[in-house]
Amino acid sequence: MRLSRALVPAIAALGTVVGVAGLTLKAADGSHPIADLVFGGITGFAFLAAGLVADRRRPGNRVGLLMVLYGTGWFAEDLQFSWAPWIFAIGGLCAHLSTALGAHLVLAYPTGRLTTRVQQGLAALSYVVAVGWPAFGMLFYNPASRGQTKPPNLLMIWDEPGFCQFVADSMELGGGIVALGVLVVLVRRWITAGPPLRLILAPVFITGVGGALATAVGGVAGYDSPSGQAVLLAYKAWCCLLPLGFLAGVLRLRIGPTRVDELLVELASPAGASIPALRTLLRRSLRDDTVEVGVWDPASQRYLDADNAALVPPEPHEPRTSTRIDFDGRPLGLLVHDPALREDPVRLDAVVAGAAVALERHRLAGAMLAEVERSRERIVAATDAERRRFGQDLHDGAQQNLAVAAAYLNQAVHRLDGTADEPALDALRRSDQALRDVTRELREIAHGLRPAALTDLGIGPAVRSLAATMPIPVTLTGFDVPRLAPTVEYTVYLLVKEAFANTLKHGRAGRAEVVLRHTGAALHVAVTDDGTGGAAPDGGRGLLGLQDRVHAVGGTFTVTSPPGRGTTVAAVLPALAEVA
Repeated sequence: MRLSRALVPAIAALGTVVGVAGLTLKAADGSHPIADLVFGGITGFAFLAAGLVADRRRPGNRVGLLMVLYGTGWFAEDLQFSWAPWIFAIGGLCAHLSTALGAHLVLAYPTGRLTTRVQQGLAALSYVVAVGWPAFGMLFYNPASRGQTKPPNLLMIWDEPGFCQFVADSMELGGGIVALGVLVVLVRRWITAGPPLRLILAPVFITGVGGALATAVGGVAGYDSPSGQAVLLAYKAWCCLLPLGFLAGVLRLRIGPTRVDELLVELASPAGASIPALRTLLRRSLRDDTVEVGVWDPASQRYLDADNAALVPPEPHEPRTSTRIDFDGRPLGLLVHDPALREDPVRLDAVVAGAAVALERHRLAGAMLAEVERSRERIVAATDAERRRFGQDLHDGAQQNLAVAAAYLNQAVHRLDGTADEPALDALRRSDQALRDVTRELREIAHGLRPAALTDLGIGPAVRSLAATMPIPVTLTGFDVPRLAPTVEYTVYLLVKEAFANTLKHGRAGRAEVVLRHTGAALHVAVTDDGTGGAAPDGGRGLLGLQDRVHAVGGTFTVTSPPGRGTTVAAVLPALAEVA
């Protein structure tokens, strides 16, 4: 549940009042030098200020509450310098309150919550050692019997100086044990943390480890020893630096090393359009080398990473978390990252928004490319269908009519033979021959549009017929190919035909080879000669048009033609089955 926005400012105001009162009482007591007063004031007010900043920076995060509680507890300890008995008793109960709150604060940072049983146990033990046990000792504490000039203890039920000393000694030892436990938790957290969490933990980790070491050494060696005095000085320095360390962590997280505007510029560039490039940009921007980006695939209803493998959101118990990337209510992608990045939701949201724009751009580009590919396939299929129709019309229409006209003309020649004058009969004979020539030319044109062998028998026989017309030896390999889609078969036919034409016109080759290999999902075709080489797809309209056609049916096209070492024209085409 979100903490009330007024709670933390109210506690900070109370802490300020308690701080002013405590410092006044401490100064009036005269038992502490000015340096201690300055140290106490700086430490307490720094915690109050840092707590207010933390609460404003992340409303609902308990770190701000713990900070102002620490500052208030720090000042409440000075109430024991009051001569009013009831205020003195309150100060005695709070004499070590800041120690417990400090352990709680360090263990709970940066989320403000104790997430493991070890953390919860250490925090509870710190309250027992620093608050509960000394409060129990107050029941047996009599300032007069210990030679102290203090007001009477309203909480005392029995005067027992020996037990009070035992409470003090055991409290120091217990405090040392708690400090060691906190130190172990901090070190382990640092070792297991990723770069984003270390960025947040660094200032508090350094000051926290220093303070924990000082408390541990002081608790074991005793603060009255020479080493204990040095440790006490280190402890005071830690208390001053801890709120500054927290503020440094907050400010470092707030401004961060990432400029979202620069990230958006990079995402808008052509280099940021691909998924691997987007992953690289996000890793650099978020300082998390483990970031993975998944793209939503509507067909499989799952997220796919840069390698087209399924990207599954981490489970709650895993040391990773995920953030969905949506656009206009539609799932676009998934960002798997270090949980520490959620500590700065403003920056994470900005980066996710930039990634959403990039992924939407990637989706639209892919959709446009797919539509272009489908359009090219439709154009090729329509062109082939129109070519077949035109060839059939030539065969069934013009050729048949010419054949009939030639037959009638031939009849006329035979009937007039010997009766007509020779010049007229010769003209009829030449007309008959012209009709036969036109018929033959139309047959060849129709055959070139789509050869009958290809239509009736398939790729193998059609390519064999092409090879039979070559004036050089041609080796044929792997021609056991099933019937495929007409567009695929005709593309193979055109490839072999164009490769043969280049071999004869430019290659000056002595032999050639055609290899077909059907793998079930793809059809590999390659035409190789031993000519002069030097061919390139952009070197002429034939190969360039062939390349466009291969790409239009979803294939890949390559030309390998080193000078003086022959030429290989190859393609890999989808083995689409023939539609019945």
